[in-house]
Amino acid sequence: MNIIDDNYPQFIKIDREIKEKYLDPLINTPSSQFYKREQGEVYFIAAAIGFNNKIQQKTSKNFDVRTYNGLKDQYKLFIRIIALTESKFDYGILKDGSKVLKIIEQYANGGMAILYDKIFSSGADFSLEDELFVKH
Repeated sequence: MNIIDDNYPQFIKIDREIKEKYLDPLINTPSSQFYKREQGEVYFIAAAIGFNNKIQQKTSKNFDVRTYNGLKDQYKLFIRIIALTESKFDYGILKDGSKVLKIIEQYANGGMAILYDKIFSSGADFSLEDELFVKH
């Protein structure tokens, strides 16, 4: 662990209602492209979609998705890039883990409904690459 990680909360959270309405069906429905995938992986995809679409939603009732310390380095980098972009590259934000994780939580909350709608309305036509890298 490093000095930055020491300042981060232990858990990454999602709104409980969003988890139940969108995340759970995404990972528990056999027709979903994310069937039986790890919920943290789907969470970060939703965060990327929320960020790409500039949609944030606050968390009112928290549910722990996974531990911060258990994240792979690429997820930690992803979280920090989103926070830096959101803060207009104020590098000081990286020292405030609560703020950083709050940003990623809000984008994950915002992107989860979009991801759900894309998977269950587009089905096999859904392309994650198109959703994240092709401008609409």
